[in-house]
Amino acid sequence: MAKTLRDEINILHAQVCSGLADPNRILILYELAGGSHNVSDLAATLDIPQPTVSRHLKILRERDMVTAERDGQSVYYS
Repeated sequence: MAKTLRDEINILHAQVCSGLADPNRILILYELAGGSHNVSDLAATLDIPQPTVSRHLKILRERDMVTAERDGQSVYYS
């Protein structure tokens, strides 16, 4: 296997594993699998403080595990 491909796979693995390293992020992904939600909806449904949900969504966005769409003042994640 080419070294560059192995390096790319190692980087991808690190990103995915660090994205899923926190159980709350996995809960968020499961909730988003059922449809898009904004931060407030996720916080209420999962009983997690809103700032914590926002921080986890930021990490998931950075790893391209969720997408965000603005609708007026709200941002919906899927």
